Amino acid sequence: MLNKIDAHRFLHQLITHQISIHEFERWLYSHNELEDLLGRDEYLEFVSRDYQSKFAFQETEKQIKNLITVSFFVQERMIVLLNRLIQSDQNFLVIMEKLYDDYCEGLTFLRYIALYFVTTGEEYKESLINDPVKLEQYLAPVKDEAKRLLTFFEKDQLSIIGENEFLDSRTEADRIELHSINEMSAVNKKNPDALR
Repeated sequence: MLNKIDAHRFLHQLITHQISIHEFERWLYSHNELEDLLGRDEYLEFVSRDYQSKFAFQETEKQIKNLITVSFFVQERMIVLLNRLIQSDQNFLVIMEKLYDDYCEGLTFLRYIALYFVTTGEEYKESLINDPVKLEQYLAPVKDEAKRLLTFFEKDQLSIIGENEFLDSRTEADRIELHSINEMSAVNKKNPDALR
């Protein structure tokens, strides 16, 4: 049986384009418990909507954003992605690209990972896929940064408060990615091939 958090997580997947409006509609009608989980009025608004309408997504998105705490799911996603980097997920390039996009959208605490990714040449990225030793060397500083950021999330010194907004209560020294990127990038000098 579905619980409220899982229901809200699914709603969030729609507004982040992880599922289509038609998948959402099928899901909506396949879970009778949604009326209790979402509330009768919200549920009735969802089920009475014409999902064939060209405005269905926008109307549904607006309703969802008023219903759920988007920041909870953005932070949850961020923590999952950082943990996957630490675990050497085979999709590391996709994960780093997603974090780069998040950085570009305003999550500036991801600066080091974003810049590390965007300054790595495409050919070098391709070579990493076939060379586990080179991959581990490349990912070592990224893993360290992911661990560092996760520590701040665990201590509630970093928290997501909106779609692309965060609260940062770290000390100035702990915000090294914002003021001393060259110090953090010194590792790249030890591995100059990564910049090709």
